[in-house]
Parts: sequence; structure tokens; C-alpha cells
Amino acid sequence: MRRSLALTAAALTVSAATILAPAPTTYGSTGATSGAVPACSGTHWISAWYAAPGDALLSQPPVEQTLRIQVRPLASGTSARFRLSNRFGMGPVTFGHATVGLQATGAAIQAGTLHTVTFGGSPKVTVPQGQDIVSDPVPITVKRFQRLLVSVHVVGSPGPATQHGISEQTTWQTAPLTGNHTAQLGAQGFFATPLLKAAPTLPQSIPYLTGVDVTAPKATGAVVTMGDSITDGTEAEVVPFLLSKDNIDQFVSYPDQLANRISSAGLPFSVANAAISGNMLLKNSPIPIFGPAGLSRFGLDALDRSGATTVILLEGTNDIGMYGASRDAMVAGYTQAIEAAHARGLRILIGTLTPMAGTLQPPFYGALAEPTRVAINAWIRGQKLADGIVDFDKAVRDPAQPARILPAYDGGDHLHFSAAGYKAMAAAVPLASLKRATC
Repeated sequence: MRRSLALTAAALTVSAATILAPAPTTYGSTGATSGAVPACSGTHWISAWYAAPGDALLSQPPVEQTLRIQVRPLASGTSARFRLSNRFGMGPVTFGHATVGLQATGAAIQAGTLHTVTFGGSPKVTVPQGQDIVSDPVPITVKRFQRLLVSVHVVGSPGPATQHGISEQTTWQTAPLTGNHTAQLGAQGFFATPLLKAAPTLPQSIPYLTGVDVTAPKATGAVVTMGDSITDGTEAEVVPFLLSKDNIDQFVSYPDQLANRISSAGLPFSVANAAISGNMLLKNSPIPIFGPAGLSRFGLDALDRSGATTVILLEGTNDIGMYGASRDAMVAGYTQAIEAAHARGLRILIGTLTPMAGTLQPPFYGALAEPTRVAINAWIRGQKLADGIVDFDKAVRDPAQPARILPAYDGGDHLHFSAAGYKAMAAAVPLASLKRATC
């Protein structure tokens, strides 16, 4: 369901009835608990990469040009399919051609790896306003952590692009009016894509591409991480939107580093990161790129991920820090998410909220929100509704000052984390609590 693109200062509280049904999705073609690995045969689709879309209002509208998007898949597979979204567009968008290949360096593609991506057998597709589309299967061998480059030619001037607005990775584009360069292997003519045309130093965005699924053994499940910038992997935001660049293209978010742990342990899981920076659990953000309320997008962005078995929910910092949400309101929101996950047969782990004392973020983070954070964390640690918890707070706090992040883990603004901090968060996830796929 498409929400208004207008900036609104009054964000609405999400009620129990507003975990939304999936937005219309067009398919190009048809396509256990912890312990011993189940004896499964065959393959199924699992989410290997995800970038939850926020809105389109602040995006740089493409004009007859090619976009090249970097993907670091968190699962291996023998074929792949690609998800494009026009969920927040202002009209239909036509993709004239799309390709995928293995990344060489930067925006360059390895020779001999390029594949055309089709939709219902056609290289060209028009996606109506408010809808998503999934490609036909592409016969490309995907290896975990081996980066892909997905290129799409945007026909004409469709208006602002649905996007994942603040990312920690580079996306490239050609100049407007240069047409279709999806088959080009070299990086010539591609340049990094800023969030806003007028402010090229702002963070990168990920336009249109929201997901990559791969065919993997049926014993493989997807762990979906749901949250805000702390899950998205932002390092530091000393001044809003002026982020540290240390983590760009380093893929050190806690979900990325959780995938590293899972791979090292030889466990049959992918990780799909459904976080949106600035997102809140209970309210739509008045800033469009921060996305609809976590609860309102929980079904579409988390529960609907291909092969999902477990959700890790870490969200609420912005609710209590920006809008002063109460402990009881947050508990009601967590309870709603838990019930929705269980109704779909998924396991859900709730994360404790991390420290934020001393943050430079306006207006209410830190001291004013601290009593609420402590009360919420006490409830999370004591409740029995979820299938488990991840004590992120304990993993990253300074033992001498529990309201603050341990200095070695602080990303610089006392709210977000360094690569070491995100590694500590990943280490806090109890791998034995992840639900294995069943056949």
C-alpha cells in the first residue's frame, strides 16, 4: 500500500491492524529447529540480499540513463532472481534492459560473466506505480560474499526512484540522457550516485533494486534482521546525513558480520538485512527516506523474505529518542511483531536497545530517553513471548558507564558503532537460537 509522499510533521501511531499485506508483486516466471541438519533434497529460493525501500521523494530522479548497483550476497546459489520496486514511485517506471555480472573492481564487470535479466521472457518491463516485480531465474552461479553488479536502464523520465535511502555501499550511474549501458563491462562513464543531486557528499542510495534471491538447498533458511540505522550499519552521524565514510563498501554491519560467523560455523543460513536508517517501530517517519513504521512494513520487508525462518528485531531507539515513546507503547509494538512472526511460523528474537548517552543526535536521545530504554530492556530480558533475545546492550555497553557505548565500539557519535562494535553485536547473536529450515 503506497503512502503519501508529502512531508508531514505528524506521524501516525501504528495500530494492531496495520501490519500490511504485501504490495502487489509481479513474477517474471514461476519460480527446524536448532540441532541436526534436516535431511532435505532439492532446492528452494532464499533471500541472499535485501535493501528495504524507504520512499522516493528525496531521490535524484533518473533520466534515460543506466544505474549500476553493487550486491554482496550472503548466500550461495545455482541461479538468482532479482526484485525491482516502484513501491513509492509517482507513476509507472520502464526498465529497458537489465544485466547482472560478477564485479571486477568498482563499477567494472568481469568479462565472461554478464547475463541478461528478463521478466516474463522479455528484457523490457514496465512496473506500475506502487508495485514490485521479480525477474525470471537467471542461470548465474552466486557465491556467498562474491560481489555482483546489477545494471538497469531506466527509460525516459519516470520521476523519483524508489530507493533504500542511506546505504553504506557505492552505487554508480551514467550521466542523464546517455541511455542503455547495461551491457558495458568497463567502468567508463559511470560515477557514484549521491542521495541528492545538490549535495554530492551525502550518503549513497540504492535505487529500485530491493532484493536478490538464490536457489539454495532446502535445508537453508534466511535470518532476517529488522531495525534502523544500527542494523543498517551506519557508523557515525555527528551531523545528520554527514556520515563517516570509514565503513563504505566494507560491509561491516552487524548482519554482514553475523553472516561471516554463520559461514565460518558452516551453518545453513543466509542473512537478509531489512533495516532502514532512521526507521521507527511505531510511527511513520516525517522524513520520507526513513520509511514507513517498522510494524507497517514488517510483513512485506521481514516476514515475506524468501526462505525466512528467523527474524531478529532491534528497533525502538528512534521511537524513544525522537518521539518519546513510552515503555508500554513499545511493549505493545514488540508483542504485535512477535504474534505476526509466529502466525507465519517464524522464530523471532528481540534485541535489547543499545546505549546512547552522550549522543550528539537531536532532540531527545540520551539522558531523556535513558529511563525508558532501561525499562524496555528489563521487559525484553524478562518476557517469554519471543523465542529468545539478543542482548546487544550488554555486548556493547561500557561496564563502568552502562548508559554509554564502550569507547572501542563507539562509531563517534555515541549512538552508532565502529566496525568493532558491530562485530561485538554479531557475536551476541546466539546461533543455536536460529531456526533451521524444514522440508
